[in-house]
Amino acid sequence: MLNRVTFIIAAVSLTLLGAGCAKTYDPAPEQDAAIRFGAGSLLLNDVYASKADYYDNTSFGVFAFRQSGGTWAQLATKNWKPDFMFNQEVVHGLGSAYTYSPTRYWPDPAESTLTFWAYSPYDENALLLESGSTTSAYTSSSTGLPDMRYTSDGHTDFMVSDLVKDQTFASNSGVVELPFGHALSKVDVSVQKQDPEDRYTVTLKNVSFNGIYFTGTIRWNTSTEIWAWALWSGLRQNLGVWEDDPEDDSDDIVLTASSQALPAVMPLPQNLTDAAARLHVEFSVSYEGILHERSTTREILLSKVFEEAGAVWNKNCHYALSITISPDDPIEFTVSWSDWGDVYNFHITD
Repeated sequence: MLNRVTFIIAAVSLTLLGAGCAKTYDPAPEQDAAIRFGAGSLLLNDVYASKADYYDNTSFGVFAFRQSGGTWAQLATKNWKPDFMFNQEVVHGLGSAYTYSPTRYWPDPAESTLTFWAYSPYDENALLLESGSTTSAYTSSSTGLPDMRYTSDGHTDFMVSDLVKDQTFASNSGVVELPFGHALSKVDVSVQKQDPEDRYTVTLKNVSFNGIYFTGTIRWNTSTEIWAWALWSGLRQNLGVWEDDPEDDSDDIVLTASSQALPAVMPLPQNLTDAAARLHVEFSVSYEGILHERSTTREILLSKVFEEAGAVWNKNCHYALSITISPDDPIEFTVSWSDWGDVYNFHITD
């Protein structure tokens, strides 16, 4: 199940177009032909106190295709282009509604309809490529949806919307809903020591996912009408989950028999079967009555760690990794997974 958050494009206010602008549909006087964004159906959640706590100063990029004399399904013969809106930034200002400039207006439905899609957060330099190409830039003169080459930082959410097809001012009472879905994976990590007795102390030093891809290409599958990842590229790198500051003892994590949560990460969805992809854990062990502290590093293949989950990180999937550490035995771990879930249906930035 794809969990979604819904942004709304709503018809709100009437403004006259200047000379030379495209003809627009003129609805009844009490209505308005401007396409405007609102936050009416964004869900509250138990993480942020209100919408404004999260949505202020966030943005997304919108594309709109003008279809003259046809539907989106006729793309093969009509060659619809994203020339009505092309990577238009829409911003939620401080305590205000979503705004963008210049304002766009609904065309006369007798002449054309509009199809929309969007991604978030907005990127002025989003790397958009012609579908199926690794080099040709996608422009407002291109047809269909682009491939998007995206580089994750491992800590910031990335969302893409479904297509909202064949819209007119009257088709939804002037409202166009853009249903966004999470394009990344989310991994929660928790750590504990195995033996509840206090005869030894385990202090965590570092946890990371090593040897993974940070760059991939997401593309629209015209058959299934879903976004899917492909063509991973760039060097394999390490995604840090948590690292101890050796100069600051106050941030030490001394493990107990109770699970302790580490910060969540949001990696690029990918196959984990490569030998370079590993769970990296560093910790120190000290025993009662012994002054010497032993430092230990353990690395386990991610294909083994996430074996029960198919040795993959899937799009819009939330994984919970539990690690148990003992001084002598191998690290133990369990993994559970599910759809990301409504409570996380928004961007998360550390």
